[in-house]
Amino acid sequence: MYWIYLVIFVIMVFVPDMLRDGFFGLEEETLEELAIFVLGGLGFVFYLIKEKQLANNEKDKTRAQREASRMSKDLTSSYSFIGEINRKLEIFKNISLGLPGWSKMTLAREKEAFEYIMAAIKILTKADEYCLTFVVKDSCEEMLELRSKKNLKFELTQRHCLDENKKYFETDKYIVTVSPENIRGIVSILTIKKKTPAHTFDDPDILKAIASQALFLYIFLERRRKTR
Repeated sequence: MYWIYLVIFVIMVFVPDMLRDGFFGLEEETLEELAIFVLGGLGFVFYLIKEKQLANNEKDKTRAQREASRMSKDLTSSYSFIGEINRKLEIFKNISLGLPGWSKMTLAREKEAFEYIMAAIKILTKADEYCLTFVVKDSCEEMLELRSKKNLKFELTQRHCLDENKKYFETDKYIVTVSPENIRGIVSILTIKKKTPAHTFDDPDILKAIASQALFLYIFLERRRKTR
């Protein structure tokens, strides 16, 4: 488009020679001024058109960059989500399949099995304070409690967790998961203390599965102790 400005400039230079005799009853000087004004106006109009095109191109470029950035973030988020799901599945698979030799467990291995479950809870929930409790459902009698820290205390009681009549619920301070089924009247309760009120867990079914797996392990070991 720059050649248009060149043509206008050349015509403006030669206007005095082109309009020596005047036209339409106008003097030469007046015609020259009018011609230069018209040519200048055309140049300005072409400049505005070009500027608008550049502005539109810049907007399109910015829009394309934003869209590319959004797609990149979505893709990164998708990869992160898939990675997180795969990690959860791997942990759960290890819990489910990594303990098949229960009949051959020694006391040391029993402790190791529960420690593995507790470590998996920490990795999955990103929590530091939590406990896994095995309770008689009807009486709320505590049979065994595993804590992530020795002196850890919770404001929630076992009865409160069971009275909610839910298998998963959250408060401002806690995330509570109860095993979906009881075995011989015993349930497992996973209580997680939130780091912040916004702390949450997006896949309760994973926690329910872990609570159930822990309950199976506990019941099996208790039965084995009684038959020894």
